[in-house]
Amino acid sequence: MENLKSFLIRRMLLVLAAVMAAEYAAWCLARFILLPYAAFIAHYEGDLSSSRVSDTLRIIADLLLGRGNGIVNTLMSRSAVIFIIVICAVLFVLPLILGILWYAGVVTGKVDRIEKEREAERAEIDARRNLIFSDFAHDLRTPIMTISGYAGALADGMVKEEAQKQEYLEAIRVKSGRMTELINLLFDYTKLGSVNFHLNRERTDLNELLRETAASVFSDFEEAEMEFLAEIPEEPYFVEADRAQASRVFHNLIINVIRHNPAGTAAAVSVKRMAGVELIAFADTGVRIEKSAEELFEPFIKGDDARSESSGSGLGLSIAKKITDMHGWQLELQQPFGRYTKAFVLRVPERG
Repeated sequence: MENLKSFLIRRMLLVLAAVMAAEYAAWCLARFILLPYAAFIAHYEGDLSSSRVSDTLRIIADLLLGRGNGIVNTLMSRSAVIFIIVICAVLFVLPLILGILWYAGVVTGKVDRIEKEREAERAEIDARRNLIFSDFAHDLRTPIMTISGYAGALADGMVKEEAQKQEYLEAIRVKSGRMTELINLLFDYTKLGSVNFHLNRERTDLNELLRETAASVFSDFEEAEMEFLAEIPEEPYFVEADRAQASRVFHNLIINVIRHNPAGTAAAVSVKRMAGVELIAFADTGVRIEKSAEELFEPFIKGDDARSESSGSGLGLSIAKKITDMHGWQLELQQPFGRYTKAFVLRVPERG
């Protein structure tokens, strides 16, 4: 909207300048050429406005007898003066009319372009929404099919051994948990974009929150057979932030390392402070991401284009990016990052 306002103001000033220039040119033409010429003609014309009835009859008689050349010349000179005055008036009015028509055309053209752009945006939003639903359905289909197959086998009595029954039940539990996780992620993603959602900002020690999050995922790195190093200073770093949402950002970025890299990957969370900004890097020595940063933060986009269940939902980074944007922080991907293959770097200003 601000761009439209500035565009219309610039065009209005341009039209106004053009109209004023045209008005000045018309004034010069009338003042120095047309009006002096009209005065010259009027100086030699006769005054017919005070003619009496007898004079009018005499003029008509002279015209009928062919002796009215002077009268005709006088009438022609008066018409010329009136014509010149009309021309001057037109010259003064014409720039205003043309300026209004020009500006109306500019506004109409701009509005038409905006409407076309909005239509294109709506079409793109619809396409992305359809893609989200398609990808979400794809991610749900695998656990649903597994649950359906295992539940059917148990219901039909096909599984006889108790150990195998427990295996099937455990698989059903795991897949159900996976479905719940996907639904919760989609709910969180849509909730962040709703008009009723707002951040509950409070004074938060970001380093303490980061230590708590890092401690909660140590066991996950051990299970994934990955090395994990947390380089977080003891000195507090206070900002105004939504503690729960900031913790979600940290957790999503750390879990992203585990889900998208092979065993043996070295990962680290490091913190540096410089010029009133804290830089938090979530780095690893794993697989390089081929997607662009813009694509990577889109919903259901995965760095390796994999659609396997183990690769995650593709919503974690989108949620993290939304939350950081709402806080006024910056989240970017850097490849390489020091001795690491890549890192998601979060920039948090002290005023944040």
